[in-house]
Amino acid sequence: METLAAPLDGLTNWAGNHAYGAASLFTPESIEQLQEVVRGSRALRVLGSRHSFNDIADSTGSLVSLARMPRVFELDSGTMTVKVDGGVRYGDLCGKLNAAGFALHNLASLPHISVAGASATATHGSGNESGNLATAVVALDVVTADGELRSFSRERDPDVFAGTVVALGALGAVTALTLQLQPTFQMRQDLYEHVSLAQVAANFDEIYALADSVSLFSEWVGSGFEQLWLKRRVVDGAPFEPPPLIFGATRATETIHPIKRMASDACTPQLGVPGPWHERMPHFLIDRMPSSGAELHRIPAAPRVGRSCAARDCRAAHVVPAPPPGGRGPNDRGRRPVVEHGGWPAERCASLHLAT
Repeated sequence: METLAAPLDGLTNWAGNHAYGAASLFTPESIEQLQEVVRGSRALRVLGSRHSFNDIADSTGSLVSLARMPRVFELDSGTMTVKVDGGVRYGDLCGKLNAAGFALHNLASLPHISVAGASATATHGSGNESGNLATAVVALDVVTADGELRSFSRERDPDVFAGTVVALGALGAVTALTLQLQPTFQMRQDLYEHVSLAQVAANFDEIYALADSVSLFSEWVGSGFEQLWLKRRVVDGAPFEPPPLIFGATRATETIHPIKRMASDACTPQLGVPGPWHERMPHFLIDRMPSSGAELHRIPAAPRVGRSCAARDCRAAHVVPAPPPGGRGPNDRGRRPVVEHGGWPAERCASLHLAT
């Protein structure tokens, strides 16, 4: 097990706006070593893929990374579940699942994040009928603050399980998660350009019912949303031809990056080309820089009621409907909030903070 002492060689989060100030970083290579670290630490936080934009994953004591822990991939075709380790990223997991004939129900916009970290923060994904990423978890193993390895499951611990999954790292170090699967499927994504605020405000629910996964993008210029992304499952025997116009938006005829000034080769295939679920649901490819890199995000969730009116007053950079934290089921439509996911270049964020 390697231990790095402070300063942590300039270790920063993904955006580069936070340098970790913990006293040390442990990288255990076994459950036993992790338990030793936990028992010997006064304060400890688990460090995942570092895709947090504040100091929530930092510590006044030490950090621990599970990146060197043994990989776990235990597929159960009978129950349609897979048990994975706490350090694996979606981009490293999904190809294996697809090759075995299985899929996850939802993914985030980038595959670079860890399964444990995304579940612990209820990372949103998109879709009226799809739960957030935490809703796939049916069991997990955690090394708690006393160094003991404990197991929780949705079936055995129904009263506490939702809070156990979406615990923001406060419960302990998640060493393994069991995820519910479904048969693999194909998807396509069709993009549209220039949706007015008036159209979004008047037809909010209709727009977000257009496909399995729907996202609106804006660069905060002009009077509307620059892009509408529609991702839908490909159904055998049911050919689909996207209309040239949707709520005034024009279907894109070339590939587009969410930040239009950037090259689209970092994005997953578009223009309606069918492909495996894990190569269409995320916006970005695992081997490319997601979004613009050095940027900050704000991701508030708000009740869905009234969002169409709010669209007129506060346009978000990336608006998606998403189920709430806590692992509620994908059909709990009455409680589904809207996530306003805004991202800005770090230097622009600094000026915005100074302005306010």
